Amino acid sequence: MTDKSFQKKRSINATMDKITPPSTEKLKVLNEPKYRGSKINATADEIFDGNRFKKVGAFDRATKFYGTPEEKKLEKERAKEGKEDFSDFMYKPDPDKKAPGYLEKGVKVRGAYIQRKKVFIWIGVAVAALLCLLIFLPPIMISKAEDTAVDHNANVFENMGMTEFKTYALANYSVYNEEAFSSERAENYRVVILTAHLQNSSPFEVKIDQYKAVGVPKKYRDRLCYVTSTHVDQNGKVVGDVVPGFSDLDVQIEIMVNVADMTDKQFDELITGLTIRTVGAKKRLLGGKYVPTIPAYLFVSNNVNVGIDP
Repeated sequence: MTDKSFQKKRSINATMDKITPPSTEKLKVLNEPKYRGSKINATADEIFDGNRFKKVGAFDRATKFYGTPEEKKLEKERAKEGKEDFSDFMYKPDPDKKAPGYLEKGVKVRGAYIQRKKVFIWIGVAVAALLCLLIFLPPIMISKAEDTAVDHNANVFENMGMTEFKTYALANYSVYNEEAFSSERAENYRVVILTAHLQNSSPFEVKIDQYKAVGVPKKYRDRLCYVTSTHVDQNGKVVGDVVPGFSDLDVQIEIMVNVADMTDKQFDELITGLTIRTVGAKKRLLGGKYVPTIPAYLFVSNNVNVGIDP
């Protein structure tokens, strides 16, 4: 027969209140070598050698590394306020990070450190810009009022007639308006010799093939015949002007105007209202190679004073 009193006693002792979690310290002791493999510790061997648990530390990891609930709550509150505690943070250097090279090191400029590489880039850009200025910028042109005059003795038809002269001008000069060659009387034309001062501030020689008018007062556009350089060869062909490096030169520009029925004031307004630029300007670099430059512009000075009659 079954002893009912024993069963009743066992059921009382087996209540949930009597169950306690295993002691981690005791489990650590059971994991010692002297107990492993023994019949007493067979269950412990199964626990610690199985796939679920490798070390006894698995039982007490939660309390060991994650802290108490109060500490977790405090950590969350600090994170929300942006006051996270980094007091126990340890800096670990990046093994792949290389020490800065020569170009990456800083140079102190006006109280701030700038990478040498950037400084060298700025220097390179400045040198390139300076070279461009020296190569492509044209000489400065200024009209000289005191040396500008009208050649009242010039006879444009002295060596050729109107048709031949017009053809010659179209082939050699910078003709502005063909309709200005409307009169066949030499006394209806005036030739102005305009003196211009050229300043070449570059080390390269400047060669100018020709000059032309690009700005003429609107009401006198049908009066301007041509603009040209007076520098010609033995055959009368225009060869232009040459300005050596780091030097200046006075050049003469010839302008012919049809002055029929014009007054001195109108003639003066036409000349002083002209804008003249160079044609075919280029600089001679080392080795004899020529490079085109930006055209130079000449705004005729208002101080120039010309008249139809002497």
